[in-house]
Amino acid sequence: MDDTFSDILFLLFIGGVLVLAVSLVFYYHFLRRRAFLEIATHLGFQYYYRSYAIPRRFAFLRQQRRGRGRHAFNILWGHYRQIETFVFDYMFSTGMAKEKTWHYCSFVVFRHNIACPSLRIYPRSMLTVLGQIVGYEEIFLDIEGFSEMFGVFTTNEHFARSMCNAALIEYMTKHPDLSVELDSGWVAVGKEERLVPEEIPKRIRQTEKIRNFLAL
Repeated sequence: MDDTFSDILFLLFIGGVLVLAVSLVFYYHFLRRRAFLEIATHLGFQYYYRSYAIPRRFAFLRQQRRGRGRHAFNILWGHYRQIETFVFDYMFSTGMAKEKTWHYCSFVVFRHNIACPSLRIYPRSMLTVLGQIVGYEEIFLDIEGFSEMFGVFTTNEHFARSMCNAALIEYMTKHPDLSVELDSGWVAVGKEERLVPEEIPKRIRQTEKIRNFLAL
């Protein structure tokens, strides 16, 4: 009788721990979503929790269109200094079955009004995830250390070299975790990590600086 009662108490204890753990997870996500809502309100942006359309909207995400479950989340949209702006987390998977791995990154995207060739500047560490950059030519800049830190890919070498000016190169070498992706109409600055709500204004200012370096 005592053993049965002890077993029941133990099961109730385990059940209580599981309920508490699940509750804490939900509460954590609630707090994160509220933090994104607050920063969106502060910036005058709109907030959307999830989007499966964004991967199809931006050409620069083509390299991340692999695996299953690819989508954007924690999306902020609005106008920063009269520039249409998107900020979002993005996730995608590589591998299959037991080898499947989920990858997370985040982007700030600014609109511009120039029709231009495509340019990609990726940290070398990111290339192990992205794989072959199909449809682009890799160029090497004769700048000490830069080509070891970043891969530069483009559809027009002359354009890419004109965009990779001294100010941009200096800024990128000081921020080796950033990627830059430029297409007609949009410029995006990414990182291989999820957004931190409190750091979104800083991320937007970084993108503004890079947009200015590119003279868009």
